[in-house]
Amino acid sequence: MVALSAQKKWTIYQLDVKSAFLHGELNEEVFVEQPCGYVKKGCEQMVYKLKKALYGLKQAPRAWYSHIESYFVKEGFERCQYEHTLFIKNKAGGKILIISLYVDDLIFTGNDESMFVKFKSSMMREFDMTDLGKMRFFLGIEVVQRADGIFINQKKYALEVLKRFKMDRSNPVHNPIVPGCKLSKDEDGVKVDSTFYKQVMGSLMYLTATRPDVMFVVSLISRYMANPTELHL
Repeated sequence: MVALSAQKKWTIYQLDVKSAFLHGELNEEVFVEQPCGYVKKGCEQMVYKLKKALYGLKQAPRAWYSHIESYFVKEGFERCQYEHTLFIKNKAGGKILIISLYVDDLIFTGNDESMFVKFKSSMMREFDMTDLGKMRFFLGIEVVQRADGIFINQKKYALEVLKRFKMDRSNPVHNPIVPGCKLSKDEDGVKVDSTFYKQVMGSLMYLTATRPDVMFVVSLISRYMANPTELHL
C-alpha cells in the first residue's frame, strides 16, 4: 500500500478507533464475575451477562473485526480476497479509496479527496475516532511523506531494541557480520538461553522491514534458534 501510494504520488492518512473492542457484538452468551468495587450487596454469588465485548475476552478481536467488516461492506467497500484487512472502494471516473486495518489503527489512501472527507465523516458517525492526519508512525515504522516520495525508517524501533538488549552503549560497526565469518552448529559450545536468543531474533526480523541490508545475516543466525551457543549470540 505504501509502495503504491509512492508510485501514484498519493497521500496516506491515518485514523485511530477509540476503545475498538467495545464496539464488538457477541454472538454467544458470555458471563463475567462482578468486578471489585461493583459487587451488589446480597448478590455476591451472581454474575453479569455481557451485552457487548470487553477487552480481555478471547472473542473480542473477532467480534470487532466482524463489526467493522460489515460496516465497510455496507458502505460499498470490497474486501480483498487475499488480504482480509484490506478494503477497496471504486467509483465512476476511476476514483478509488483503499483502506488497511490493523486492530484499531486504520490507514487509507486513494486519488479523490472528496471520498476521503465522506469516509472520515461516516466513520466518525459510526465510531469514536481520532483523526491523526497524514500517516507518520504505524506499527513501529516511521513514515515521512514529501513531494519527492514516501520514506520509511525504524530508527526509534532500532534504538529501543538496542536499549532492550543492553547494546545501546556498544561500539558501532559498518558491517552486519565480520567478513569471512562462518557459523556452524557449535555443538560443543557454551549454551545460552534460547528464549532470550529468540527474542533477539524476532526483534531483528521485524527490523528487516526497512533494512534489507541485514536480511542475509538475520536469516543466517536464525538457523540456530533451537540450540544457540555463545558463538551465535
